[in-house]
Amino acid sequence: MMTNLFRVILLIGVLIYLLIIGFLMKKGKMNLKYSLVWFLTGLVLLVCAIFPNIIRSFAKLIGVYSEVNVVFFLGVCFLLIIILSLTSIVSLQSERIRAMAQTQALLEKRVKDLEEKNEVQ
Repeated sequence: MMTNLFRVILLIGVLIYLLIIGFLMKKGKMNLKYSLVWFLTGLVLLVCAIFPNIIRSFAKLIGVYSEVNVVFFLGVCFLLIIILSLTSIVSLQSERIRAMAQTQALLEKRVKDLEEKNEVQ
């Protein structure tokens, strides 16, 4: 059984979490497309805190006795999703940086060759 104190703490924590995400998005420190996963986790936790019957039903479905364990399990699952999405973003950015560095090196070589050619003439 999820106690009322735990529900209140969870509600306050989720609201602070969502406010921080909104603040970071407003200040431009977090891109909208990357913050959607974070925002989604907050909304799911908010719904679960407001309607604990969802947690109870899910706990019975997967055979967990304590609803608090289900909340932590969902938190870990969402963290794994966030880590996976951030890893894919970092991998993509790494590839783009490598390609850009190669292009930059080729352009520098081309400029150097053109400067040398102009000095000879």
